[in-house]
Amino acid sequence: MYIKIVKKQSNLESKNISYNLKLQDGHEITDIDLINNEKILFTIKDNSKIYAIIYDINSKEILKIDKDQ
Repeated sequence: MYIKIVKKQSNLESKNISYNLKLQDGHEITDIDLINNEKILFTIKDNSKIYAIIYDINSKEILKIDKDQ
C-alpha cells in the first residue's frame, strides 16, 4: 500500500510512505488517521471484530491494539 501525507494542502512538503501491515485475508482497513508526523492509526475490521494498528513511519514498527489481548 502507498500513502502520501501532507499537513496542509498549501504546504508543499510531503512524505511518501510505503508500508505493509501484514493483514490476514478478510481484514480490511476502514479508516486511516495521522496521529503525528511519525505515526499513522489504521482502523481494521474483520467478520467478528474491529481493532487498530499504529504504524511508526520511522522505525516501520507495527503496534496492534486489540481489546481482546
